Amino acid sequence: MAVSFKVTHKNKRNCMNKVNSSGNRLTYKVCIRQLISLIIAYFFLPVFFMKAHTGFSSYPMAYENRNELITGAISLLQQQKREITGTVTDTDGHPIIGANVIEKNDRSNGTVTDINGRFRLNVAENVVIHISYIGYLEQDINITNKTVFNIILEEDTKALDEVVVVGYGTQKKLTLTGSVTSTSGEEIQKSASIDISSSLAGRTPGVIVNNRSGEPGAEATTIFIRGRSTLGDNSPLIIIDGVPGRESLSFLNPNDIESITILKDASAAIYGSRSANGVILVTTKRGQKERKPEITFSYDLGIQQPTRLLDMVDAPTFAQLYNERNDKIGQSPRYTAEEIQKFSDGSDPILYPNTDWFKEIIKPASLQHKYNLSFGGGTNVVAYFVSLGAVTQDGIYRESATRYDQLNLRSNTDVNVTSGFKVGVDVSARIQNKHYSAYPSDEYGIFYRTRDRFPTQAAYYPNGLLAGGGNPVALVSNRTGYNKTRLQRLNTTLSADWDLGKWVEGLSLMGRVAYDNTSSFRKRWQTPYTYYLYNETTQEYDQYKSQDVVTPQLLERYVPAWALTINGTINYERTFNMAHNVGAMIGFEQSSSRNDILQAERNQYSQDAIDELFAGDLDKTYYDNTGSASETARRGFFGRLSYDYEGKYLTQFILRYDGSENFPKNKRWGLFPGVSVGWRISEEDFIKHSLPLIDNLKIRASYGEQGNDKIDQYQFMTTYKYGRSQVFGDKQVNGIYPGILPNVNVTWEVAKTYNIGLDGTLWKGKLGFEAEVFKTERSNILCTRNASVPSYTGLTSLPDENIGVVNNKGIELQLAHMGKSGNFTYNLSGNFLYVKNSVVYMDEVPWGEGYDYLKQEGRPMGARLLYEVIGINKTEEDLKKYPQIPGAVLGDFIFKRNDPNPSDPNIITSKDRKRTDLSTIPEIVYGLSFDARYKMFDCSLLFQGQARANFYVTPRIDPAEGNIMRDIAEGRWSKENPTANKPGVGGAINNAGVYPSTYWHRDASFLRLKNIELGVNLPGRLLGGTTGVNNLRVYIGGYNLLTFDTLKIVDPESNSSETQNYPQLRIFNAGVKLTF
Repeated sequence: MAVSFKVTHKNKRNCMNKVNSSGNRLTYKVCIRQLISLIIAYFFLPVFFMKAHTGFSSYPMAYENRNELITGAISLLQQQKREITGTVTDTDGHPIIGANVIEKNDRSNGTVTDINGRFRLNVAENVVIHISYIGYLEQDINITNKTVFNIILEEDTKALDEVVVVGYGTQKKLTLTGSVTSTSGEEIQKSASIDISSSLAGRTPGVIVNNRSGEPGAEATTIFIRGRSTLGDNSPLIIIDGVPGRESLSFLNPNDIESITILKDASAAIYGSRSANGVILVTTKRGQKERKPEITFSYDLGIQQPTRLLDMVDAPTFAQLYNERNDKIGQSPRYTAEEIQKFSDGSDPILYPNTDWFKEIIKPASLQHKYNLSFGGGTNVVAYFVSLGAVTQDGIYRESATRYDQLNLRSNTDVNVTSGFKVGVDVSARIQNKHYSAYPSDEYGIFYRTRDRFPTQAAYYPNGLLAGGGNPVALVSNRTGYNKTRLQRLNTTLSADWDLGKWVEGLSLMGRVAYDNTSSFRKRWQTPYTYYLYNETTQEYDQYKSQDVVTPQLLERYVPAWALTINGTINYERTFNMAHNVGAMIGFEQSSSRNDILQAERNQYSQDAIDELFAGDLDKTYYDNTGSASETARRGFFGRLSYDYEGKYLTQFILRYDGSENFPKNKRWGLFPGVSVGWRISEEDFIKHSLPLIDNLKIRASYGEQGNDKIDQYQFMTTYKYGRSQVFGDKQVNGIYPGILPNVNVTWEVAKTYNIGLDGTLWKGKLGFEAEVFKTERSNILCTRNASVPSYTGLTSLPDENIGVVNNKGIELQLAHMGKSGNFTYNLSGNFLYVKNSVVYMDEVPWGEGYDYLKQEGRPMGARLLYEVIGINKTEEDLKKYPQIPGAVLGDFIFKRNDPNPSDPNIITSKDRKRTDLSTIPEIVYGLSFDARYKMFDCSLLFQGQARANFYVTPRIDPAEGNIMRDIAEGRWSKENPTANKPGVGGAINNAGVYPSTYWHRDASFLRLKNIELGVNLPGRLLGGTTGVNNLRVYIGGYNLLTFDTLKIVDPESNSSETQNYPQLRIFNAGVKLTF
């Protein structure tokens, strides 16, 4: 008879005298663990207790009072206990350290093997012990009359039973016919980055991932599945625990994630209207039935540094460059030799400072902290997983106003109401607090101003006073006010799974209701700050107020939102005659959402002590109140039918019928089919008998049509705007006026996707490979007519139309190898993607006959028009020999003549530009990973790389406009260096913004050590056995530690040189993980 127990306040002191269901006396550590488990469950699992109260009567008897518990304990103590010992080894005879040895019917009674693979355990008579270890097949052994055991575990290649998550279900990886890749939550956790989207880089084949900014709290990672194929939004659909569009990946707690699966081809068609850009499925962790409570605590400390900052010239070099610039345009020198010397020797820091501005605002290191506490387990009735995670991240500034805090809570509970009916209750919540200075880091903010700041200006005077207006030291701090945002999110899901197999074999029903509520409150308070300027006449420091804002200003923005999703499926899966495997699923899904925006501004305050709306100036001239609201809904019907014969010949059909409010009634519904087939050649006799080295060999192909409704709402309706205030009488009133004209024919973008793949594993899983070729034809892309309705007609408010066409194609390769030598095991894998898109049609303005080299059509999206640089004007002969931009002088670029019909053979015009082939989105991405384990030690490395990507640099070239990068200054053309191959400073022709040229279009290829982690795992036995710790893991690691590239100026993952973004981060981290 099995006995359960409960601990109450009145008998907590007697915990040491109780026994568990197998008769073992409860030790202190078991009591504490159970007490902690109950406390956590009390606060976070009310559903668990409701079920415990109402449904445990069918479970082994629950004692309700102390006397019954003692009576049961005495009877159990009468059972005879004995000790068993043994060793656990692999097939080569090497000991397995840390293997779990557990009494199967009492999972609270267990141990782990020591450094020699030995174990010792007290058990009752005739029980079954369960032995498990990661990477090996589990075993159950009936002890009968034996006391000594030699147990051999075999490696688990997982090839036959591994399942992956697909749309609205799971499938065996072996019989998949679509292009699907997945990674585990354990792999995601190895990344030190707080933004978990970036942890997919290099790890998931077929996915282009670039982190564009390291700013705390910024969602700055772009994800493209197999590149881009639309002129609009290319972001994939994110689905979390079966709920589409719930939120982004970036801010999930990595410790909550079980797996991430990516659908890359027609397999995504099951999601119809939003699947054209690919689908990412996130599955979070859940409790396991009949598993003893397990508590895990982890802490990770990270030390952050910028991967790369702009290297600007110092003050004496800048002064010399300024003089060269003046000489170039015929002006006298700005600085004398004596002044340049003072900048150099630091003899007069007040009037002739030498300031490294990035060093002034950025500290050598900043910290980030990650904490996580999780609790999971289960009985045969209830399974539960609860986690609480916290993150804090500081900015990289010295006097930083930047700080980010995040708190995540998740509770996933499953209750077996009956043997065939299960109910799940999932709750997740997140609070994010973002705090910045009143000036943004990006978008012409702090880093833009810091780049342009003259090194001849001081940050502080020697007496500590802040020097000069627009000082970046002030901009990063709280002197300017603040910009803070608080986001709150609550996601709730109620699900049910009903197995109808007792009536119809293989039939089941599943349903889900998800309600999400979010809110965001932003408050930006801008205040003038005090700075000083040294007065040479009075030799005093004059005080000034900054002029960016003359008086304090306040903006408040509140955005509440909710979303409701309902879906349900009828599932059928059955095997006939042990050969014909049939699967079918039909389903329904509906979602609706609403988003409100309320915003208010007050642009004048008479004081800076009260940062509230009511304290602003009552003059309505300084008021700005606005708001908006939007709603949307979708409805879909879908189905999937699959068949395979003996796991050899495979077919699958998918169909989705979707409706979206974004389109007019007659265009609202779209039909999206998909079909895939596969042939496991390795199951044919001619392969099995002649090539035993082949474990699995499968060829597959798929075709699907997928939709995209990611467009601005209400385009099919005549819209009106409210504003354009006018004065009537003595009052100012707003009016209503028309917006963009409607497009009554607006409809879906449609992506036709083709995929052919070959998968295989050889030598019992030691070598695996995948090769795929794919193509996407995207049509009905929304874009504006330019050629057929030129702008000179005055019709500038025309709607977008479904006229664009883009093709996208490429290849994808994967290779993996696993091996073992004694206690040393390793896995080595690599993936490679080459993808190229081409704009087929977008109603481009015609350039005329002979000017196709200027067209965007036929080129990749984002291809720039640039002047081709073929040299530098080094002599007067060069100025005469080559056609020039008017006003060209020595040291300026020589541009290539591309115009076949120039109006003036001596003049370069805009028709001499040429369309490039590359952008910041790489056409080649790849990853290399290595994982190894030796006894208690493990190591993992991940390399990420990209190629065929270019970064457009837009530096200052004129010292009068801002400081100059050292890359430009060193080796530049000048009268003293007339043979140089780099342009001279000053003027407009070399300016990357005025005359965009190939000289500034730099190669952004790189190979980066993305992640490294070294760890040691110490089983509880090695820690003394009385600590209550089952396992202790200690590790050190790093993120973005090394980068090999030719760009050098900025991080090659950067997206924009124009606005100067917050830099990417390098992180050194160390952590500990305790399991109780």
